Amino acid sequence: MKTSDTLKSNILYLDSGSGIGGGQRSLLLLLNLLDKDRFTPFVGCLGDSEFAAEVEKTEASVVPLSLPAAHNKKDKVRRFTLSDLLEDFRQLQVIRQLHRTVKQHSIDLIHANSLSVALLGGIVARINGIPILMHKRYATSYGILDRLCERLLHRVILVSEATRWNFASEAKQTLIYNGVDLEAFQASSEEVETLRTELFPNASDASLLAGVVTRITPEKGIHFLIRAMAELKGKIPIRLLIVGGPYFEKDVDYMEELKQEVADLGVEDSVIFTGFLSDTRVVTSLLDIVLVPSIIPEACPRTIIEAMAVGKPVIATPLGGSKELVTSETGILVPPEDASAVAEAIATLAADQERLTAIGRTARTRAVQLFSSEKNTALTEAVYTELLTA
Repeated sequence: MKTSDTLKSNILYLDSGSGIGGGQRSLLLLLNLLDKDRFTPFVGCLGDSEFAAEVEKTEASVVPLSLPAAHNKKDKVRRFTLSDLLEDFRQLQVIRQLHRTVKQHSIDLIHANSLSVALLGGIVARINGIPILMHKRYATSYGILDRLCERLLHRVILVSEATRWNFASEAKQTLIYNGVDLEAFQASSEEVETLRTELFPNASDASLLAGVVTRITPEKGIHFLIRAMAELKGKIPIRLLIVGGPYFEKDVDYMEELKQEVADLGVEDSVIFTGFLSDTRVVTSLLDIVLVPSIIPEACPRTIIEAMAVGKPVIATPLGGSKELVTSETGILVPPEDASAVAEAIATLAADQERLTAIGRTARTRAVQLFSSEKNTALTEAVYTELLTA
C-alpha cells in the first residue's frame, strides 16, 4: 500500500554494481524514460562508483550506500561461495542505512536490480510494510538464496523465460524483456565510417566484420572465436573485433591469454582488440555479424537485442535467454564451446549476402515487436501501479 501523502510515488532502486554492465544499462534506460509525473526515483548504490556517476546524469537522486560489491569470482558457474556470503553478511549494516533512507524519503516501493540487494531490501521492505520487486537478471541458480529471496518479494520481473523460478507461483513472476531505445540506438553512416577509419586507417579491403561486444571474461567464450578465425584463415576475408575490457583481476589474465592465443594461431592481422568503446551503437552498426559465444547461460544478453535493434544477424549459443531471442530468421545458434561450428556459421552467412541482409531486416522487425524501451518502461510502470494499489 502506498505510504506517502503525495500523488507521486517514491521508488528506491537498489544496485550493487560498481561498473556499467547490462543490468546497469537497462536500469539507466528505465530511469531516463520513467514517468516523472507519477514516480520519483531514488537510486541506492555505491556512492563513488561509475554507475553512480551515470545515475547523476538522470533525474534520479543518488543515495550512497555501503552495499556489497559484485563478487570477484574465479568460477562463474558456481554462483556463490561461503566467503561470498560471509562478505555480504559483514555488510548487514546497510539494512540500517536502507531503513533510514526509506523513512527519510518516504519510499513507497523498492525495486532491486540484483539478488544481493533484493535480500537486504526485502528485510527493510518487510519492516516498513512496503512492496518490493526484483529484476531477475540471471539464468543460473543461487539455490537456497533464491528461495529465501522469493519469500521476501512481492513480484519478480523476468527478463526471459530462462530466468523463471520453477518453484515460485506464476502470479508472482512477470516477463518483461529488456528494452533498447530503438531510435537513439541508430548510428549515422558518417559515425560508422568515422569509426571504421579509426580502427582500420590503412585498410582498403572489403573484409566482413564480425565482432563480440562484451566484458572480457572466460565465460563469454571469446577464445572459441579466435580459434574459429584460425579455421577461416585463407578461406574468406574476415576480421574479428573484440570490443570490451576486463573487469576483475582474473579477467585481466584471460585477456592476456587471448592475445597470446592470437599470436600462437597466427591471426594477428584479422583479430583486433579495441578495448572499451563507450558508444556501442556505432560499433554494433559497423559490424556485419554480432557474435555471442557464451559458455554459461545468460539471462537476456543486451548485446543480442542491440544487434537486432540495428538490424544485424547474431551467431550465439543456445544457452539461457539467447535461444529465446535468436531464431532461425534472425541469426544462427551454434553449440557452446565449438569453434568449428562458429566458423561454419560465419562462412554460411558470408557466402550469401542476400540472406545476411534479409536476416538483418527480420532482426530489426523482431526488435521493434519485443524490445522497445517505451514498451519495457510502460510494462514495468504497470507492475509498480499494481503493487502500489494492492
